[in-house]
Amino acid sequence: MFVMGMRRLAVAGMAITVLLLVLVGNLVSAGEVSGRATALTAPMVAYAIMGAVVLTGVPGHLVGRMMVAAGGAAAVALLAYSWAAWLPAAWLSQWAWWPPFGLITLALLVFPDGRLPSPRWRPVAVSIAVGTAVASLALALAALDHPRNLLTSVIDFTPRAQLLIRVAAVAALAAVGGLLATLWALWLRWRRADGDTRHQLACLLPAAILFVFGLAVLDPLDISGGYVVIAVALPLGMCVAILRYRLYGLDQVVNRTIVWLLMTLLVIVGFIAIVTLLRDAVLGGSVSSASLVATGLIAVTFEPLRQRVQRVVNRLVYGDRDDPYRVIARLGELLGRTVEPRAVLPQLTETIARSLQVPYVAVQKEEGDGNFVLLAEHGHATTTVDTFDMVAHGARLGRLIVANRSPTSRFTQRERRLLGDLAVQAAVAVEATRFVLDLQNSRERLVMAREEERRRARRDLHDGLGPTLAGMAMQVRAAQKLVTGHPRVSDILTAIAEDLHMCTGEVRRLVDQLRPPALDAGLVAALRNECQRFASTTLAVQLRASGRMDGLPAAVEVAAYRVVAEALTNVARHAQARTCRVTVDRERSLKLEILDDGVGIASPALRGVGLDSMRERAAELGGQFTIGEASPHGTAIRVRLPLPLEHADG
Repeated sequence: MFVMGMRRLAVAGMAITVLLLVLVGNLVSAGEVSGRATALTAPMVAYAIMGAVVLTGVPGHLVGRMMVAAGGAAAVALLAYSWAAWLPAAWLSQWAWWPPFGLITLALLVFPDGRLPSPRWRPVAVSIAVGTAVASLALALAALDHPRNLLTSVIDFTPRAQLLIRVAAVAALAAVGGLLATLWALWLRWRRADGDTRHQLACLLPAAILFVFGLAVLDPLDISGGYVVIAVALPLGMCVAILRYRLYGLDQVVNRTIVWLLMTLLVIVGFIAIVTLLRDAVLGGSVSSASLVATGLIAVTFEPLRQRVQRVVNRLVYGDRDDPYRVIARLGELLGRTVEPRAVLPQLTETIARSLQVPYVAVQKEEGDGNFVLLAEHGHATTTVDTFDMVAHGARLGRLIVANRSPTSRFTQRERRLLGDLAVQAAVAVEATRFVLDLQNSRERLVMAREEERRRARRDLHDGLGPTLAGMAMQVRAAQKLVTGHPRVSDILTAIAEDLHMCTGEVRRLVDQLRPPALDAGLVAALRNECQRFASTTLAVQLRASGRMDGLPAAVEVAAYRVVAEALTNVARHAQARTCRVTVDRERSLKLEILDDGVGIASPALRGVGLDSMRERAAELGGQFTIGEASPHGTAIRVRLPLPLEHADG
């Protein structure tokens, strides 16, 4: 830790030294501070700082070494630009920008693991390295003849300089072609990557595109701020990749580094702005007085500003750990708005992971034998994990598992207290979800049992009592024929026959009420008969069924039949449709889809008609009911009815 701290102090000292030398060089060369040089200084030095940070966590990493070298080379070029009044520095400023360009491009090519995407990219790396080296050497030799105006002069060059400039142009084309190929390599890596690596590349790819855009468009056109885009894009992209997605496990180190960089940049910009404003507007050109006032203002505002910057960076790195009320309030809002009980725990784990910027969160339920069953999880456990007991009403229901943000970081005591409170919230959510699911399962079992009992009662009445009553009626009529000479007996038998006829009709009515008679032939046949009812109308109904439809639970058959019948009635009455397609599909659940080409759900006549009954039939079985617009016009009704495991296909 001491060595790493000394390394960071050395880099910080180098950065401060470069900043001071740039400021002094501009004052000596031009009599004032150059806005371009000052704006470029901190971002260019940021390359070296980012590289040093990477090497702190992963010693010897190729990306870190390249970033340090690029930052150092950029600092040399910037110093040469600032001290251009001195002839050797002027000569250096004509070509010293090429080495950092090549190093940055190579760092992009091997990001994030320090290896080429594949061996076939080796020629691209060679092209970048050789092109950069040849361009730098050719320009350096040409600048010996024109040390101050090689890149800005329109005068005739010496023959040697002309030849060397042509060589440099060819080499530069090779290096620029390598940069474009590097963008393609980054895009391919992003396409093929997954998990955190994909997110890290997604942070860097836009930054690399901005870098190229600044080099190709903004800087040549001398657009204001174009050089800042070139300098800031890549360090910012790397910072986001490291902070947001724990690249190299350096989130804590970069946290402090970013705060230091931002504060340094703010102090420099603020000092220059205050001095310029006070010197010109208030103090009549007195630089010393303006500097004294600026120093006092910065001293007063430094600590409040640092705290604000620290809070912003902490939120980026650690999420809402410093605002536990926000995290708990977000969980409460989640529990209040989630309708589907099975979605509560997955959303809870996702909310905790995103709120605290941790890579993995899981909820496990404790079984009676001491084992744990996974209920929900979010992310991947790539680091060590901590567990927190989920306790409700004095009983442990399970545990909340949370992964640390990086391999080298551990949760603070404050974070552990917050996670303990979140575990209590998770326990309440687990218990509430269990109660709701138990209630829903009980309701589903009651509906299933009710419909099975109705199917059995209908079968008994239809096949047992119905034929018995019909047989008794026939016997009474036969008895009437045998007692023709006894009017009184004949009248009694006639009354009995009428009563039996009424009983038979009542039994038929009860049978029809217990279960739709059409389902006796099966669900598909019943739905086909229902569709054929509209054959004489202007509505053409098509039915498509897939999967085995025999052996369905009675409750599912009745619900599916009633939903389709109600939906077709609504279409015929209100949709003004010409065609309607009914699709029935059996897999792990029974899926229904009714599509029409009518006026759509926006029609006031259609909205609300029969929808409540369809929704209730689906809800009784724990299913789902949705209604929306069909494409290109019309209404789409989709229903999913879950099947018990013994009835599910697949």
